[in-house]
Amino acid sequence: MADPTLSLAWLVLAHLVADFVLQTRSIVTDKFTLGWRGWRGLLAHGAAVALCLIPFAVAFEGPGVALLVVVAAGHVLIDRWKVRATRHAEAEALAAAHRRHEGPTTAGLGPAWTPLPGALFALDQLAHVILMFLAWAVLVAGRAPGGAFVAAVDRAIGTADRVAFHHGALVAVVLVALAIVNVRGAALFVATLVRPREAVTGTDLRDGEPAATATTGPRTWRVRLGGFVATAEPVAPPAPSVVPDPPSDRASPSQIGATIGVLERLLIVVLVMSGATAAIGFVVAAKTLARFRQLDDRDFAEYYLLGTLASVGVALASGVVAAAALATLR
Repeated sequence: MADPTLSLAWLVLAHLVADFVLQTRSIVTDKFTLGWRGWRGLLAHGAAVALCLIPFAVAFEGPGVALLVVVAAGHVLIDRWKVRATRHAEAEALAAAHRRHEGPTTAGLGPAWTPLPGALFALDQLAHVILMFLAWAVLVAGRAPGGAFVAAVDRAIGTADRVAFHHGALVAVVLVALAIVNVRGAALFVATLVRPREAVTGTDLRDGEPAATATTGPRTWRVRLGGFVATAEPVAPPAPSVVPDPPSDRASPSQIGATIGVLERLLIVVLVMSGATAAIGFVVAAKTLARFRQLDDRDFAEYYLLGTLASVGVALASGVVAAAALATLR
């Protein structure tokens, strides 16, 4: 019978690779576009998920193939729901900012900021994990890998110790998953959460007075909310640099900040897994001390604190889960 911890860890790793490594910017842009192009992006992403689950189909044969189909199809449907929900949340925030007559801003969170895209990002990831766990529990749990797969693994291992090989495989899968979560996944989550939402203008159909249109990017759509038609750019997960930097001969502050965030999360993960959680406060304090004078600016303080709390939260949660998975080796 396959070890459940290794099987689940491999499932999570397959999901992370499909979502944060194989999913290109063009696929993300397509997913957040209306019509057939949106479905093209979703299906391309579903194919990447299926590709990452091929080892399960090979190892568990019929049940593994069923798991591949269920998870890949479910992934497409969950992503479709997130796209629609995120687009609606963005349009509502834009319409609310328009009704308040608030103009665009270039700093802070922006007048049309809403936490819903970040929350939907987290719910989307949770839904994928739950789907994978249920598919594993129903289709694969308690089953032994097929004889051909076991024979191939035995030939690859040769005379090596089976227990040591199993432990090494679990450690490798967990560490790679941790790296993807904290380098790519967390960066996109934080950027989605703190991204400024500019209050673009549209047409209020109740009074029939058109407003000026603000440029929001090369691809736009129109969303009807009550009597207001909002024009918004696709809300695909942005790159970690979310606030444009002014021209300068120095390195981009946003790129430096994103790199600091990655190092901060990796350090926190190491501290959590080594049991030195008390030192995490010093990591956060050192980062905050460097920005202490800027915290007098309320817009920056809100932007900075929100991003820091989200970043630290992801590092803590992933470190705790990884430590629990590796504790099964003792």
